Order: sequence, then C-alpha cells, then structure tokens
Amino acid sequence: MNLNKKNSEKKKFPRSILSVSREEFGLPKDNPDAKSLPLQLLVKDERTLPQDLHGHVFIISAAGSVDSHRLLESNIVFPSSDGSTPFYNGDGIVYRIDFDNLEQGIFLTTRLLKTPCYYADIATARCFPDFKFQNFGIMRMSKKLGTRNQLNTGFLPMKYSEEEGERLLVTWDMGRPYEIDTKTLEIVTPVGWNEEWRAMNPLLSRLPFQPDFCFKLVHSSAHPCFDPKSQQMFTVNCGWSVLTFMAQSMQFIISVIKDFYNSSKIFSNVNRTAYKYIIKRVFKKINVFDHYVDLIAWDGKAQLTRWNITYNDKPLQIKQSIHQMGLTENYVLLVDTGFKFLLEELLPATTNKISKKMKKIVKNLIDYPQLPDTDIYIIKRTDLKPGKKNIEAHKVVIPRETTHFLVDFKNPKQQITLHLAHICAWDTAEWIRDIDFDSTDETTLSNKQPPMYGMTVGPLDISRMGCYVIDAEKAKVVRSDLTSVYQDNSPGQQKEKKEFCQYTWGPALYAYQDNQPTRKFQDIYWSFFGCWEDIFTEQGLKMYAPYKYREVPVPELLELTKKGIKSNLLRLHIKPLESVKEGENRLEIQDIYQFETGYFVNSPQFIPRKAGGDGSSTDGYIMCVVYHGTDEEPDNGNQIWIFDATNLKQGPLCKLWHPQLNFGITVHTTWLPKIAKRTATYNIPVEEDYQDLVAQQPAEIQELFEKEIYPHFKSKNPSV
Repeated sequence: MNLNKKNSEKKKFPRSILSVSREEFGLPKDNPDAKSLPLQLLVKDERTLPQDLHGHVFIISAAGSVDSHRLLESNIVFPSSDGSTPFYNGDGIVYRIDFDNLEQGIFLTTRLLKTPCYYADIATARCFPDFKFQNFGIMRMSKKLGTRNQLNTGFLPMKYSEEEGERLLVTWDMGRPYEIDTKTLEIVTPVGWNEEWRAMNPLLSRLPFQPDFCFKLVHSSAHPCFDPKSQQMFTVNCGWSVLTFMAQSMQFIISVIKDFYNSSKIFSNVNRTAYKYIIKRVFKKINVFDHYVDLIAWDGKAQLTRWNITYNDKPLQIKQSIHQMGLTENYVLLVDTGFKFLLEELLPATTNKISKKMKKIVKNLIDYPQLPDTDIYIIKRTDLKPGKKNIEAHKVVIPRETTHFLVDFKNPKQQITLHLAHICAWDTAEWIRDIDFDSTDETTLSNKQPPMYGMTVGPLDISRMGCYVIDAEKAKVVRSDLTSVYQDNSPGQQKEKKEFCQYTWGPALYAYQDNQPTRKFQDIYWSFFGCWEDIFTEQGLKMYAPYKYREVPVPELLELTKKGIKSNLLRLHIKPLESVKEGENRLEIQDIYQFETGYFVNSPQFIPRKAGGDGSSTDGYIMCVVYHGTDEEPDNGNQIWIFDATNLKQGPLCKLWHPQLNFGITVHTTWLPKIAKRTATYNIPVEEDYQDLVAQQPAEIQELFEKEIYPHFKSKNPSV
C-alpha cells in the first residue's frame, strides 16, 4: 500500500462499527441460552489495570435482527448492509462488565432482550411467513402483528427500597420500558399492562376493518426519570394525529394541488393560506385520533398514574419526540428533542433500481430538517395530584436544538438549571442510505469500499454546549452560557480569520459522577463524533446549508469535512453561579483527549473510585467504547478504554479487548455498585397481558402465541 493510500485509509470512519455479534455469554444457571461462559477481558499492551475499579458497567446496543445479513455459520451480523436500515434498528443486547473481583479478572456477560415480540419475530421468520417482520427505517413491523419493541437505547436505575436493592429498566423511544434482572440480564416485566398504554396512531396500530395489532406502536421516552426521594418513576406516552403526520409533507401536498388547480384554471385566485386551510379541513374530517402527551408516574408496585398535558388549554403537541425528559425537586420537564420521527423513515428497503429512484424522490420531497430551536414544557409537580386529569404546562424556547441534556435536581428560588448539548445542524435521525448515492458512486467512494450504510450522518456545523437558568414560575430564561466556537475561546468573530474549535463537533453521549443526581452538576464528560468525510451526504447539506444559527460557512465546512476532525472525549466544567464574576462564562472545557485519526469513541461511563477518594465530580474513572479499523482486526476493531477522570489528556490507563468481543454501535450506559437476583414482586404475566388482544385475532395468530410465545414465559413470577 502506498503512503497516500495508507494515510487515506486512516482517515476513514471505523467500519468495525457496522458488524455486531448476537452471541450470548453467561453462566448456564443465569442464562440457559448462553452457549459460552462470560468472556474474561484481556488487558492490551501490558498496561496496569486500576485496582480501585469496582461495581458493574451496563452498556446497551442494537444487535441486528433474525434476518440480518450474517457471516456463514457465525453469530456476526451486518444489520445495515441492505443500504436502508439504520444502526439503531435491531434487537436490544445488554453487555455487563464486572469489576467486582479484579483478582480473578474482568468479565463480560451479554444477553439479548427477549420480549414477546422478539419470539414472534424469530417464529415468523421460520414458520409463519405471512406474519414476517420487516425493517422500515427505525422501526421493524409486521403487516399483521404490528411493531417490534426493540429496547435498544437506554437504562434507568431505580431504588425503591433497601430491601429490593437496585432495579433496572431498559428503554426505547418506540415501546414500553421493561425491567430486567441485574444478575441474569433476563427480561422480567414490562412497566404497565398493554391496556395502560395508548397507541401512537391508529394508522400504525391496525389494518382497516381489522382488530388492533397485538404489538401496538407506543411512543414513550428513551430517558425516563426517577426520583429516589419521592420514589417515583416518570415517563411519557405520546400520540400523533393523522394531521400531524401529514403536516410533515404538507408543503408537497399543497404544491401538487396548487399545480392541478392552476393547470385547470380553477380557483386560480385562491392563495396559499386558503389551500392549507382546505387541506387541513379535509384531514380533520378523517382524523379520528388527536395528538396527546400523557405524563406517567409509577411507584414500582401498582398501576400507572397518568395525566394529560395541555398547553394554552389545548392538548400538548410534540413535533419531534420526547427522547429525553428532565426532573427537579419541584418540576418535570418535557423537551421536544431533535430526534424527529418522519414518514420517510417508513420507506422499506428496495433492491430494484426503479424503486430506489422513486424512494429517493419521495424521501427528498417529504424530508425536512429538525427544528432549530428547543421547546421546553415545564410542569409543576404539585399539580400532579391523584384524580386530576389535565395538567397545564408552561413553555420556554431556547435557541438551537438538542437531543441530550442534564438538569440540576435542586431548583432554588424556582430556578431550573439546564445543561444542554446543542447538536447544531446535526440530524441524528438521518442515516447513510443507498439512495443518498448514484449507482456509479457506490463503488467509487471510499477507495472502492461501499458507503457507511446505516451510520448516522455527520455534523454540518460546529455545536455548542450550553448552560441555562430558567425562572420556572415566569417561564423565562434568566441566564445563558455557551461554549465558544473558536479555538482560542474568544466570544466573537474578529476581522482576521479565526480557527474554529475542533473539540465540539457532534456531541453524542455524556457521563457524570452520579446515577441519580440530587445535587448541582459541576463536571460533565461528553464524547464527540468529530467530522468525517465518509458520513457526509449532499442531501444533508442541502437541508442544513441555510441553518438558522450557522457559524461555519458552507465552503469552510466542506474543507473541514474533507480534512477531518478527530473524535474526542472531554470534561466540561460548570462554575458555581455564585463564584462567577459579571460577564464571565460559567462553562470551561478543562480536560480533553483527542483520539488518533481513524478512531471513534462512544458510550462513556463514570465509575467512582472504590475507596480513599474525595467523592468529587471527578473522583473516578471514565470507561468508554472505542472503535478502529475493520472487523478483520484481531480485536474486531472494538476496545474498551479506561481513563483517569481527573486527567483525560494523559490518555487511557488501560485498554481491554477480547477476540470474541464484537460490539455494534453502542448507545447509553449505567453503573451499579452491586447486582443481585431481582426480589421485587411487580410482574405482568405475558399471557394475561396479551389474551384480550390475541382473542380478537385469526386462528393462525392465536396459534402463534400459544406455541411460539407463551411457552417462553410460563415460569415467570405470578401477577402483580
């Protein structure tokens, strides 16, 4: 390989992220499906493992589906190789890394999250072809059974009592959360009965003149909240009206009808507003399901408590998603996050060239950028009273979009402090697809390697980290601090050309000192994507070139993208408000580690020191997943790195790996000090949960449940 080609290869986004193992590793007594014992991770380069590591790190990821392309006679699959499926469509898999017995070693246990719809997916792929599931963008659906709940995004630790110990939820945006056993990693129970959750929309919940699907589409939050003081878990159940769905393609519909009217010279004097009004009236007539947002509380024992949230005395309408929620001692925050759910995401994979062209035309017509501002709805917890149905929220709008954020639990003087990662012109709901490229491009890009199908598109502007103080009673931002866009941290553009900061491109995931923060945040660790030429698309640039808050001019953006910006891990320090001088910025990037070109960091997790530390927000370690190269590397291009949280810039203290370790793209993490068999009694039996829905179905579906689903859950605990 010549030097230029070798350097070019090093600049590529690591392709190792495109494959994942579905193999389960565990003790036979904990997981009968595990074919191998837990993996004992190896320490790379004879580095020293910190001896005050302890507890257990949980990582979650999507692991493809039963019909994903795979290596022959292997559990290694390539979920996105069809050119249409995003990496976050796939069965959830949990990885647990145990640091509780360092003398014997560090062990990795894995388990697929096997919900009832998981077993339906397996069975229909084998012997019920008419009911088979298929990937449609982020979702996996069966035309007769409904939508998969894939549980592949996040965790929520909960501790209701000392006797029960730590309980753990696994979550996804498009389904009910489930509780798992922290020791066996087995699915135990959903949160709430089927009948306690409302479908997102009837168009995706049943066929015309047919009963409801057994697996209805539920829109919840991937990041519910838990208050250890009041011992309440909060989440949401959201619905979209037909009109809300159609509004996404409203401009296209308007233009088609207008062209028709103009060509026929009928109503040629009708203006745009009139067209829009007419169309809305038409869809209102067929709209049998209005939008809604229900806030849900759960005490870990009984039925869910819910309140319908209103704004300006009307049902609250979320335009994108509530991917994450916030909780303080007196308020619940519902945030319309920049993870949009689109009609174009429901376009199936195609192999026919004509179908691909049509799919591309449709996608480009109805696709649109995420909202450039963040709507935050504030709900008083004192309003959340039993028996009350409707709760009015107050709205605050913060410039620039966000997907992930943190909030201080304390809200002195009714002031809420929010820590937002502004994903500026970075659309994490868009991914690389075959229709993004001409057929001639697919074999010429990236040195004749196919594009990074399934991977999230890269950022198209520099991002900002923000800290905001909100007067909750007045619904008003009273203070805002942002990181600089310039390398020298200067606040504004000078006459001379300045270098843009290379550290804040694509803020992805966070880590912090405490699972259940009941104090002010002082230090937050963030992983950043960087900027990569091979996850750039022309369609993305077309949508975001006119971005409202653009900092980097498009020509310079293209230059930076071609050159590449490295992935990094940093610590953002938030100065206490009382210590900040007038005009001083509260935010300071105090510690950074930039990864080598061609390396990508994800899923950071804070691990506190076992003993002897000061308990501060930097007293511990940061563990993260690191990708490099391809899956043909000895370590499959996957490693686990551990940093000293007080000194990221010195590099990793050690790197862990195993020849059988093969992550897909991991997502969120959590840390627990101990694990144990679950003792909580709350449990919803599968057969009782589905019996009313199944009884309405044809005989074949009833047979499917009786023979292929219910038997896997016969030994579960009795009903709550």
